[in-house]
Amino acid sequence: MNNKQQLIEFLSTQTEIQEIFTILKQQQINEAVLTAGAVRNLVWDKLTQQKYNILQENIDILFADQGLSYEKLLTKKAIINQKYSKYLWNIQNVRQNNSNSHQPFGNSVENALMTIPETCSAVGVSISKQGEFEILAPFGLDDLFNFEIHPNPTWLNNKAKMAAYQRRLNWKNWLDRWPNLKTYSK
Repeated sequence: MNNKQQLIEFLSTQTEIQEIFTILKQQQINEAVLTAGAVRNLVWDKLTQQKYNILQENIDILFADQGLSYEKLLTKKAIINQKYSKYLWNIQNVRQNNSNSHQPFGNSVENALMTIPETCSAVGVSISKQGEFEILAPFGLDDLFNFEIHPNPTWLNNKAKMAAYQRRLNWKNWLDRWPNLKTYSK
């Protein structure tokens, strides 16, 4: 079984992930992807046979809707947070973010995934109209499944971004939860 198939198998065991996409569809947040910690931590927990609890994870959702006003986005976020407060929502319209926002940005979700600090976190999951999981992984899935944390390759020659990457590694304390992780600075 390859990494993509294994990720889809892991996702299919999580009923909450189906519920998250149902909520997004009800709120007309279309072509959204679940990304970052919710996906990364699922994989690492499954591979290390730890109990995964999505209710303890940030639910990082990315979508790109040029026509959605900032005010309407705030309204959608407020409704979702109020009605579905069991989840820790972080919903981002990447078309409204920029390089100074410290959030993924771009004119598409795939471009936004390429702005995430670590390659192992730059994985997006969506559900097709046919109900099948789809995976977007601009840097691939190998780092994620090999327990490797690499900086985004576009950050390597930028001292400020690499300093932010190092701070993020320290702040996240991933090694406390998954001691077999390997971190890289190049």
